Amino acid sequence: MSGIAVKTDRLILRRPELKDLDRCAELLGDYDVAKMLSRVPYPYDLEQGRAYLQKSVERWQDPAIADELGFHFDLEGQMIGGLGFKKLQETPEIGYWLGRPYWGKGFMTEALTAAIKWLFQNSDHERLACEAMTDNPASLKVMEKTGFCQVGEVGCTSVSRGATLPAIRTELTRVEFLDGL
Repeated sequence: MSGIAVKTDRLILRRPELKDLDRCAELLGDYDVAKMLSRVPYPYDLEQGRAYLQKSVERWQDPAIADELGFHFDLEGQMIGGLGFKKLQETPEIGYWLGRPYWGKGFMTEALTAAIKWLFQNSDHERLACEAMTDNPASLKVMEKTGFCQVGEVGCTSVSRGATLPAIRTELTRVEFLDGL
């Protein structure tokens, strides 16, 4: 896998850095953001965040064998969100988040489209999965806009809510995505 920085019209997707911790704490410390994510606690825990960022940095040292790879994305030099591919040695899954001040402006669709393109150009994966909680219509809309198709209903654990919630699983194939560009 090559090409660690990805540029779109408005964003730069890049490797996470340890210096992102304060900005992660600020944006992920918003309950309305954290409650829609599976692995983020509320309130945001700085030590867990630091450990997660450290692992994210280390994974980029050898992306070919990484089980997960994450991107943070910047708008005008300021980080506004993140996304990550997990299960890279299987059928990968993508997850994503965006700071609340940036909602409703098309940034997530732009970042997700660029990240998916990067994955399919830099790996031999034929399929990508994504899940969103059913009470997160904005995320479901982003998945629809980027070409994901619903394949089933699942349970999604939410650390911040302390519960497993109903979610929709979607999938996107390489051919479907690249044909849609």
